[in-house]
Amino acid sequence: MPKRIFEPNTTLYPVAIILVTTGGEHPNVFTCNRIASVSAEPPRLAIAVRPNRYSHTLIRASGEFVVNIPSPAQQTLTDYLGSVTGREENKIAAAKLNLELAKRIKTPLLADCPVNIECIVEREIELDSHTLFIGLVQAVHADEILLDAKGDVDVARAQGLVYACGIVRERPTNPFNPTEFRQLVKGD
Repeated sequence: MPKRIFEPNTTLYPVAIILVTTGGEHPNVFTCNRIASVSAEPPRLAIAVRPNRYSHTLIRASGEFVVNIPSPAQQTLTDYLGSVTGREENKIAAAKLNLELAKRIKTPLLADCPVNIECIVEREIELDSHTLFIGLVQAVHADEILLDAKGDVDVARAQGLVYACGIVRERPTNPFNPTEFRQLVKGD
């Protein structure tokens, strides 16, 4: 089958949308779609932030950030938090966000997000358009309703939002079924 060639870009595939709290004791929050899990042992997350962003300065000054995973019901909130700068407006107050103290760092969590991940900045990598902040995970908070019988986060319950080609959508939650895949490949 012929393939079409596109100019290089980063929006061809869905990526997670998160809300990042920054700033230690003087917090701000921003919407981010540049996140990756980069290590399992110990767990590390990386977020990429443009150097001209207000939160870039706050992350660099505090050396920490919190990844807050919003629910699909928070889509309008994520749009707002990604459209306004904290330099000009206190987004936390304007959006009436509920903050919760973190367990191991000074930057607060967004209490209304079902999952929160506390990180300390372990390393920064300067890229052309962004700085990659690699965060060593310090603690993970998850609403109990998201836990399965073993006490692990059930990703089907966690849902979340994804960004693809300029559109925000609810993350699909259908679990992968290897048997269905094998049947599809065989043509059954």
